[in-house]
Amino acid sequence: MRTLSCALVLLLAPVAPAQISFPMVTHVSPAAVQRGTTAEVTVECRTSSLAGAYKVLVEGTGVTAEVLPTKAPATSNQLVCKLKVTVAAQAALGVREFRIASDLGVSSLGQLLIADAPVVAEPAVPSTQAKPLAVPVPSVVCGRIRALEAVDYYSFTAKAGQVLTLEVVCARAQDKIHDLQKHADPLVAVFDADGRELAAADDGYFADPVLTFKVPKDGTYTATVRDAKYDGDPRWAYALSVTDAPRAVYSFPLAANPAAKVKAKPVGSAAGRGEWELTAPNERGVRTVPLRAGALETNPVPVVVTNVPLVEEAEPNDTPKHATRVPLPGGANGRIGARRDLDHYAFSAKKGQPVRIEIFARRFGTPLTSQLDSQIDVMSPDGKILVSNDDLNGKDAGLVFTPPADGDYVVRVRDLNNKGGDGFVYYLELDFARPDFALKCDPAKAMIGPGSRTAWYVQVARTNGFAGPVKVEVHGLPPGVSVNPLTIPPTMTQGLLVVSAAKDAKVDASAVEVIGTAEATDETGKPVTLSRTALAVEEIYLPGGGRGRFDAGMMAVAVTGPSDLIEIRVKPTRVTLKPGEEVKIEVEVARGPKYAKEVTLDVLLRHLGSVYGNPLPPGVTIVDGKSKTLLGTGSVGHITLKAAADAPECTDVPICVQGFVAINFVVKIGYASEVISLSVKK
Repeated sequence: MRTLSCALVLLLAPVAPAQISFPMVTHVSPAAVQRGTTAEVTVECRTSSLAGAYKVLVEGTGVTAEVLPTKAPATSNQLVCKLKVTVAAQAALGVREFRIASDLGVSSLGQLLIADAPVVAEPAVPSTQAKPLAVPVPSVVCGRIRALEAVDYYSFTAKAGQVLTLEVVCARAQDKIHDLQKHADPLVAVFDADGRELAAADDGYFADPVLTFKVPKDGTYTATVRDAKYDGDPRWAYALSVTDAPRAVYSFPLAANPAAKVKAKPVGSAAGRGEWELTAPNERGVRTVPLRAGALETNPVPVVVTNVPLVEEAEPNDTPKHATRVPLPGGANGRIGARRDLDHYAFSAKKGQPVRIEIFARRFGTPLTSQLDSQIDVMSPDGKILVSNDDLNGKDAGLVFTPPADGDYVVRVRDLNNKGGDGFVYYLELDFARPDFALKCDPAKAMIGPGSRTAWYVQVARTNGFAGPVKVEVHGLPPGVSVNPLTIPPTMTQGLLVVSAAKDAKVDASAVEVIGTAEATDETGKPVTLSRTALAVEEIYLPGGGRGRFDAGMMAVAVTGPSDLIEIRVKPTRVTLKPGEEVKIEVEVARGPKYAKEVTLDVLLRHLGSVYGNPLPPGVTIVDGKSKTLLGTGSVGHITLKAAADAPECTDVPICVQGFVAINFVVKIGYASEVISLSVKK
């Protein structure tokens, strides 16, 4: 496991680097590849090597990549790698996650844009105001905001009345980057031939700008890209799309039933250019699909695919008396169309039966980018507010409401700051608060040599009264790699997976899925089986050495060359504690032949005093004062565990001891012991 250092001493004392790190991707040039083409891109990383790269793992389908051989002999500090990327003609548009596998492990996440227009590569000589780079319409031009006060200039010709969309993909291609520290906040502007600014945009797709521009007269225009604060960094790669194709920033309605065809009203340059239709995917959840009008097609827009019956808000619904009726379960597509607009929805509920009420509009890390910052109020029919919420999920409001009596209730939706407009679209869902859970796995990747092990910390969040055990499995492991059985009991919210490579495992890597399953009951008491895929927790190195975390889609496992630490040996491997009792776990570190530097031990995933992963059962803790965890150049230590006097009973909870090797002042690599089965018996 690669994670951040948990020992403050590692930040204060000089630390020699380990022999084995992992590639830390920072950016890709060019930042985009057109679908239906094959292109060469350059991947760069920071303070780690891409030598020995042999495979590329790409999120989703329709995009493949292979590592191109280097012309010069590979070196141990090779920071650049060239990829041949092939994109199918029907591949989904948008930013794709990828990882590069090498002899050293599997890289942190990189991100690459799949575009629908010809890509113009970054010029060798930066453009200037006097000499802008001429680009066709449509095109996607790639560049970098390289330095403080840097401004890139691009010229294009357009005709009067032409509606253009200029969109920058930059910040959203940086949000999951492990070691960037500061991120771009791009701004795009359009100038006429006399240098007068005609239009500009800053934040549209969160930090990335989207500008719709109607051309006033035939001529040549200049678009500029810069950071909004005039900051810069050589790793801030971007892709600027300039197109006259119909573009939809948002679309109404926002929600649809599976496979349904609905009339769509786009917001953006596609508005007024045809009768648009949206065909929803079969898969439930937040998806993206294009709008179509005859032969015309827009870019993919977000749609919430749901099974519940749907209605559209019916204006006027500005008061509880005129509320739009919504079935339960059911949902409503709405829009806060003007400043101070209030939308009311009436529903019937039964006493004591909890109802989940949730807005889908604007959620960071998802395609939902509505301008709405929602607030919901649950009210009685006469307007008395019973309960309210602002931010449940990003900027989206939500809550669970338990009716005090049978009868009608009203949900009021508004913008928190009383704003409104065409872009303030939303989907309101009302459903029974069914038992459920969600999983996350920290960290997002595992890298181990033959015969070695590492640990993943799986976190379960139970909701709506679900209190059952969750069985966890890993699908897609490379040959020779296995994990221990894991069921997270009702008394715990975390569990441990030890990822083990057989001694004869060959170097390989694959994308994997961590799946949790559980048995529950629905609102009628009918048994149901729940299956949920874990989000990957990608580590983000924060300024000052903090540990950030960002939800990602791709988890990966790699078998590498020999590890710095070959094995972490522990005794005993089965521990039974009585309440109030202590036990010492002896630890011996078997080092690789080239590693003779510092090692620290831990059972928890910690960083600077914060605990990010804790597989210990309730009531069991590490006695730090009785543990030897800072081994220095030694190889023998121990961990002392104690069960509190009131510790509840448990049986065979999997834990392990990890030996951590420092890569630099903040990043470390963890190597795990075999599973220790821990029980507490009175």
